[in-house]
Amino acid sequence: MKGKCILPLLCLIGLFCLSGFVHPVQAAGTGGLKQIWWINVPGLTLDEIRKTDLPHLKHLMKTASVGAMNMKTGGRGTVSNSYATLGSGTRAVASGQEMFYHPDERMDEELSAGLLYTRRMGMKPAAGSVIYPGIISYIHENEASGYIVAPGILGETLRQRGFSTLVLGNLDEGTKPVRYAPLLTMDKKGVTEEGEIGRSILRSDATRPYGVKTDYGRIKARLASWTKPGLAAVELGDLYRLDRVGDKMFPAVRKEVQQITLREVDHFLGELLNMAGEEHLLVLTSTGTGVAGKEGLFPVLLHRQGEAPGLLTSTTTRRTGVVSNIDLVPTLLTWLGIDAPDEVLGQPMRSVAGSMESFWETVDRMETIYSLRPSVLYSYILLQMLVLMTGLTLILKKGRARSWMESVLLAVMLTPFLFLVISGMTAYSWWLFSGLLVLAGLGLSFLLTRVHTIPLFLCAGLLGFLPVVADGLLGGPLIQQSFLGYDPIKGARYYGIGNEYMGVVLGSSILACAAWLEKRSTDSRKLRLGVGLFFVALLIFFAAPFWGTNAGGALASAVGFSVAYLRFFQARWDRGTFFKMAGLAILGLLILVALNRWLPGQHPSHIGRALQFLEGGNLEEITHIINRKLEMNLKLIRVSSWGKVFLLSLLAMAVLSVRPAGGLRQLIDRYPQLFNGFTAILAGSLAALAFNDSGIVSAATAVIYVVMPVMILGMREWMGNPGADEADGGS
Repeated sequence: MKGKCILPLLCLIGLFCLSGFVHPVQAAGTGGLKQIWWINVPGLTLDEIRKTDLPHLKHLMKTASVGAMNMKTGGRGTVSNSYATLGSGTRAVASGQEMFYHPDERMDEELSAGLLYTRRMGMKPAAGSVIYPGIISYIHENEASGYIVAPGILGETLRQRGFSTLVLGNLDEGTKPVRYAPLLTMDKKGVTEEGEIGRSILRSDATRPYGVKTDYGRIKARLASWTKPGLAAVELGDLYRLDRVGDKMFPAVRKEVQQITLREVDHFLGELLNMAGEEHLLVLTSTGTGVAGKEGLFPVLLHRQGEAPGLLTSTTTRRTGVVSNIDLVPTLLTWLGIDAPDEVLGQPMRSVAGSMESFWETVDRMETIYSLRPSVLYSYILLQMLVLMTGLTLILKKGRARSWMESVLLAVMLTPFLFLVISGMTAYSWWLFSGLLVLAGLGLSFLLTRVHTIPLFLCAGLLGFLPVVADGLLGGPLIQQSFLGYDPIKGARYYGIGNEYMGVVLGSSILACAAWLEKRSTDSRKLRLGVGLFFVALLIFFAAPFWGTNAGGALASAVGFSVAYLRFFQARWDRGTFFKMAGLAILGLLILVALNRWLPGQHPSHIGRALQFLEGGNLEEITHIINRKLEMNLKLIRVSSWGKVFLLSLLAMAVLSVRPAGGLRQLIDRYPQLFNGFTAILAGSLAALAFNDSGIVSAATAVIYVVMPVMILGMREWMGNPGADEADGGS
């Protein structure tokens, strides 16, 4: 009967999935005489804006749409990679080995940039343009990356729609050309229509780094005289030059030059605000300078006369006040009435109501968690490894530290729950967080180890998944500020359930279900239906674009939950059992597809966008996504500490399966449903390893709910029991 029900259900969901293949097409408008003035100031930080007396910037913060922008690129966080990503709308790279020039600039005594460009591209550049002789190398470099990058997509799209491009300013280090702003304006052949990026845009000043400073008056005059609709990108390089040589300057002198430079930038922005009318969109951004200490979130401000201020957000991040660097290109194109090309990965920003107080609170919390997360997680991973080795040693040698070791093992299982509920409250102090974590973990585990085995694992499982699911249903306010959550500054994930907590939910939910079923009869139809609905509900949670939004989690849970359900209720395993398991796994896949094609509406998730690529036949992008995820997984397996935890956990399980002799069989006979659950968790862990781009993380957090319970069982059953389990005959 069950098999007869599954087939029609699969067909029904499949038909609904196909119904999502028809999409409305939005017509692009024209831009009129609109101009975008994009000012990029490498080295300008949010902290400097907040703490320095800069009246025009302060005014801009109050009247513009404000956001904090991450700087994830297709490679390292270099200045050139940041510019390439900003100008591509996807994760791009640029080596910085070859620069931009005017055609008449000399590259050496015998060769001009224009002649070199003509040799390489077979076309003569126009006078007054800005060219990139290294465009072919740039293309090859990005072809080798894990993303599809259309070189010069912003400038090319503007050119095709009749808009002009202008680029001004540079980051030149003395006589060494350093010019990245044309990466924002160039077309697919590496050409910006007009610009001024050479020595003429600088003024001599012996007191400044490299003896030069930006000629703000000249830039202002060029902008004022530019009457074409389109994009003007301005690169202000004085802070960049200061960062390059600042470590060689006397601190007081460096501070003085920094303050002077910031005031000059502020004055220039004030003049632009006075010049700009309703037809202008003033964009202020910053990138890092490649100098340590200036990582993190960077400012992005959008100002148009007459528009209300607010905080920026986008469907890329779904965070108020936080956007991604890949969102700039679609935002600017949308403002000009142009649809972003398919190669653009980002989504248009929009302004929402919000206060500056809440914005600064968000930035402070994110940057604090970002700075502390490596040490917190590394300490937790080291603790797990130490506990695994100590617990295994005590079991094999039958040590006498059973009571306190049980508490420590349980504390490791409870730590993800504690990370969730206390990270946000204590993130500003490492010592406060650590102290509260240790006290809460050991105190809670000490109380729980007083109860019998089955209720103990039921409680541990419930504490593992229920708070995470509840938080996810509410939009993830806790997971977004948890040390075990995801990091918007690195930009790997912004919403949903991350891979760490995906493994926690997978492992703890199966553990709780197994503990609840232990000592219960599995013949009841209502019981089977209830467990099945429980697993389906969690699978939907993982797959839904408005909840978990974790495709790998949905697929891994489909495997883990299928194995768990069949192990719990299938007395005999035969060929039909494997067909049932395959059917359940396919059902999970169809649920994932259906939810992300029916329900994303105007705000598709990254899963929904991948499905759009698949529907559109964009197999190249799908291949890039798969390759990128495989490369990331292999890299993490090699270098991540989570990989060491996972392998050590498997090693511990392998040892416990043979030592003490017959011990594991004794546990399986006494707790058959628990071990059915352990088998399912291991299957789900391996599936997570296969389906997720950082699956080793999910596998490591899921397997905690196997190895720690087995060790606790071993201590209670093999090392003597002073009465804790007398009542385990029922739960």
